[in-house]
Amino acid sequence: MRPPPVPLAWRNLTHDPVRFALFAAGIGFAVVLMGVQYGIMNAMLDSNTVLIQRLKCELVLINPNKASLLFRETVSQRRIEQAKAAAGVKAVAPVYLEYQTAALRHTATDPGARTQTRRIRVIGVDPSADILDLPEVSPTEWEALKVPGTALYDRKSRPHPDQVNHPGESVFGKLEPGERTELAGRDITLIGGFAMGFDFGTDGSLVVSDRTFAGWVREPLYPLNPLAQAELAAVKLQPGADPEAVKAALQAKFTEGDVLVLTRDEMVSREKRFWWTNTPIGFAFGAGVVLGFVVGMVICYQILASDVADHLPEYGTLKALGYTNRYLSWVVLQESLVLAAAGFVPGMAVTYGAYRLLTEITGLPMVLTPGRFALVLGLTVVMCVASGALAVRKVKKVDPADVF
Repeated sequence: MRPPPVPLAWRNLTHDPVRFALFAAGIGFAVVLMGVQYGIMNAMLDSNTVLIQRLKCELVLINPNKASLLFRETVSQRRIEQAKAAAGVKAVAPVYLEYQTAALRHTATDPGARTQTRRIRVIGVDPSADILDLPEVSPTEWEALKVPGTALYDRKSRPHPDQVNHPGESVFGKLEPGERTELAGRDITLIGGFAMGFDFGTDGSLVVSDRTFAGWVREPLYPLNPLAQAELAAVKLQPGADPEAVKAALQAKFTEGDVLVLTRDEMVSREKRFWWTNTPIGFAFGAGVVLGFVVGMVICYQILASDVADHLPEYGTLKALGYTNRYLSWVVLQESLVLAAAGFVPGMAVTYGAYRLLTEITGLPMVLTPGRFALVLGLTVVMCVASGALAVRKVKKVDPADVF
């Protein structure tokens, strides 16, 4: 049997443009709800891995017991020296981290204007190693960092909660080149800035040379050899070296099991897994995505069920003419796909705008990657098609004799 001359799915939904716009807005609301919740969840996970992603290396050496960068488990210098001798390795650079004992004094010159001294993440590296990807930092600033008592500051440190009276200030005060303050009770001068951002573990970061890290942060705790242990080591490979082959060779070298060799992507996944499983991030925002999905299903089902009820005479006529339930069910499913497209486009436009706005307000790295875009699109299609499958039951029960 030939299909109807006018596509029913499109005609049924768009005969009233205002009503169709309201339908699309309802689906778009669900898309925004899912997209924003999913974006916040990923931003929170990503914020805790920015440092790892900024490492200019292919492999990372860590202590197997180090579940997250927050913890102090370390890799010895002896192991780092062993890694340098492996085939395919170009360089191995230790990276020192301190989260707990290093505090940065508020930069205000007036003691009465200073807030409470706050802990800050301190990253110690050899300025000559070129191990951190900080494009905002010039070669001159890297050279100046070699002078003990100097530091690079994070321009995206957690902002002061009262931006009306303290515009542009961080919780550490004004951070700008030339500012002098105290790190762990010793004088330090800020010489330049970079953009990394705060996360669950810290309000901001300082990058210092390994010499400054040893003298200002570690020497009080480890006076004999402050740099004997590193929180991790970044491994650069020779051009053309196979990362997996070098990784296997290095892991075989560390037979005592005190060093774990990971690719940088594996390190990122490991860090995200820790925050996903040990904090409420996954549950809270994952539940938000599920809630958006359920809300969208309810909205879409109500739209389709109402549309079927409004066009029962047409469906009854088609059944009387010999059209099968299968064909009429396909009409309803086509309507669900039209709704998915109509709601997804404006919904994702609003979601993208919300990402930009929330990134500006909170400093969280909310990025709409192709994978995340595809996931929200897939959830939207599944949501609408599932609703269509539920609404199809009404079409199958249509009896031409009852309609007329």
